[in-house]
Amino acid sequence: MNTRTTLAAVAAALLLPAPSALSAPADDPSSLMACGTYPEDRTTSRQEALDRAQTWLDDQVTYSQQSCHENSYGRYRTDCSGYVSMAWGLDHSRATTDLAEVSREIPREELMPGDALNSPGHVALFVRWEDGARTRPVVREHTGPDGAPVVERSWSPETAAGYTPIRYLKIAG
Repeated sequence: MNTRTTLAAVAAALLLPAPSALSAPADDPSSLMACGTYPEDRTTSRQEALDRAQTWLDDQVTYSQQSCHENSYGRYRTDCSGYVSMAWGLDHSRATTDLAEVSREIPREELMPGDALNSPGHVALFVRWEDGARTRPVVREHTGPDGAPVVERSWSPETAAGYTPIRYLKIAG
């Protein structure tokens, strides 16, 4: 094999997706984008989850299911589930469809900072309640269109009702 053929073979191999990406669900394109992989999901305190999430707000990280962002917390996909994966310190960028593997459903009234609100296709990190009646959650979320930065905002009760409250299994505090 000559040098030109060897270089072409190496270049082609680098362009192929990793084997784990080939088995991703076809209905969730965000799971096809691999970024960093770490030894294990970390135990993360509620405050640490909020601090980690704040870094993407500060850096104005823009939304894209085809990009990754790297900072001192690792390299994660720049979409909603990549954002929550980074905040929680997961071993890789998850998709909304497989966050159930690292979390459990909780009653809405038990939401605490660092928990999340999940639905098929979108997830947001819970920050606090805006109102005493606990109907308007304040969330940090990464949503499109491509190029939009992470935001912190309150949701209406109607929006919140469409999401399932979840708690990371390794959240501390």
